Amino acid sequence: MKEELKYRINNTSPGMRKKFVRETFDSIAETYDVLNRVLSLGVDMSWRKFAVNMLGDIRRKNVIDLCSGTGDFVPLLSTKGACVVAVDFSLPMLIKGKEAGRIKEYAVAADVCRLPFAGELFDAALVAFGVRNIPDINVFIDEIFRVLREDGELVVLELTRPDNFIIRSLYKLYLSFGLPLIGGIVSGRPRAYLYLSKTIESFIEPAHLARMLERGGFTKIRILRRFLGIATIIHCRRCEHIRMSLQ
Repeated sequence: MKEELKYRINNTSPGMRKKFVRETFDSIAETYDVLNRVLSLGVDMSWRKFAVNMLGDIRRKNVIDLCSGTGDFVPLLSTKGACVVAVDFSLPMLIKGKEAGRIKEYAVAADVCRLPFAGELFDAALVAFGVRNIPDINVFIDEIFRVLREDGELVVLELTRPDNFIIRSLYKLYLSFGLPLIGGIVSGRPRAYLYLSKTIESFIEPAHLARMLERGGFTKIRILRRFLGIATIIHCRRCEHIRMSLQ
């Protein structure tokens, strides 16, 4: 039976979905960078810069780049003086990032829901275009809470659906036909890009994700829509008091 392409939360048995996602990203690692620039018209890098700037002064701070892929966040963070650890469960993606010269120091191939780090180690965490590939999203939130220090910052950048009906309809056409067609031609893996388009169409709304983060112990949550709502950035902070009060 083929893996369902749409997104759904599965905290109890996420193994098969994770295997499918890992194999999908392993298969497109070679063309991933080129297609990211082409399919977003280069706008994705401006979103990443905006997300990094939300962290403020990160000199000499430990920052974890989750679902790092080929490491687009890493140079932006390193330039600001942070000590960066790139984590992704696709080893070919991390290798590609190393070969491209973006990931120069710490890279760890691991499931972001089972991080091989001590608790309260990082001052900040970022994840770009990765949360919708995580089926056990509550487990992920718990794990980020564990490795962040008190008042540590989390920034989530994700592809979402525009609010405007007309723009949303046009974007859906692009996701249904344009993205799989272009991605399939360049990568030779049309199913991989059909999967990516379907998860954008079916991922939970930003407000829903914000509520999940709040229940997981994060506070001062801000939701910022970018590029007509095609991308959304969520910024929040770890708060032990909030987590304890909700238990």
